[in-house]
Amino acid sequence: MSISKIRNLDISKVKDDILLVHQIRPPHYFSCCDGLIILPKKGRNSTAIVLDLNIEPDLIIKINEIFGPVSDYICSHGHMDHITHVHQWDALGVKIYAPHPVGTYLLDLHNFFTGYGFDKAMNFSAIQQFAEINRYLPCNNALPFNSGDTFEFENLSIETIPLRGHSKAHVGFFIPKERILHISCLGYDLMSPESKGFGPWYGFEECSIDQYIDDIKLVESMFLEKADLLTSSHSNIIKNPDITPFSYMRKRIVENQKIVDQAILELNLKTISDENLNELLKIDLFFPKKKMNGFMLEIYTLWESIIIRKHMENSKYFNS
Repeated sequence: MSISKIRNLDISKVKDDILLVHQIRPPHYFSCCDGLIILPKKGRNSTAIVLDLNIEPDLIIKINEIFGPVSDYICSHGHMDHITHVHQWDALGVKIYAPHPVGTYLLDLHNFFTGYGFDKAMNFSAIQQFAEINRYLPCNNALPFNSGDTFEFENLSIETIPLRGHSKAHVGFFIPKERILHISCLGYDLMSPESKGFGPWYGFEECSIDQYIDDIKLVESMFLEKADLLTSSHSNIIKNPDITPFSYMRKRIVENQKIVDQAILELNLKTISDENLNELLKIDLFFPKKKMNGFMLEIYTLWESIIIRKHMENSKYFNS
């Protein structure tokens, strides 16, 4: 149930003193992500703690006015939809934490450009334009932590969970005392049962389908054994023992493999090669590239080429 007091935000109670916040109309597809606000609670934490809530600056200011003061902010990873507006939390004096090495992506866009390998496929100007439409601005400060570290804020413990299938530094969050598991951007991206999502995303070289499958197994086990509630960066709240998120993520990976396998079969491809990858890219298997141009075409072509190659490497037609 939404308790939103701020226009353009959907604010739901995960628990009475823990909120899930969603920006309803982001400026661009990669501009925002949902996150948690852990409100002050006597004997637990005296200031608000925010987990990975990347929303527009004016909304951050209002959140801090109504639910703050916010003292600490933990970023889950360095993808664009998780770093664009963190500068506003920084400007409010909030202490920013980000997993190593992506904290540097918050500080300098060029680190984002080289860190994710865009520099191997395009000029920096493409990423500058991508950052501009998503309204990215750099932070002044970001403190690094290692995936798997546990944060202690007074009597509040927050465990970070390495979920490296999505990104080498991507983490989820587990709050043991509250029995809440936040899987960040692992791939459960349905706001309602009727909605459609892309599912697990592995469009950078550092991503891994095999690791993704292991990550899904890990969080499913944690949820069923240790948590009552599950949240993520782009979805609704799930109550134990609902296993919909895990079934959905596995199904999407299998469906993606079938899409690539079917195209390999139809084109009668026999080997994994750049030439055959380019043939598959012409079909627009995952993204409508024929409708794109300029920097967006460059970026989506890179992402799709990596996704396709990972499925080519897993294809039964090349591994029989």
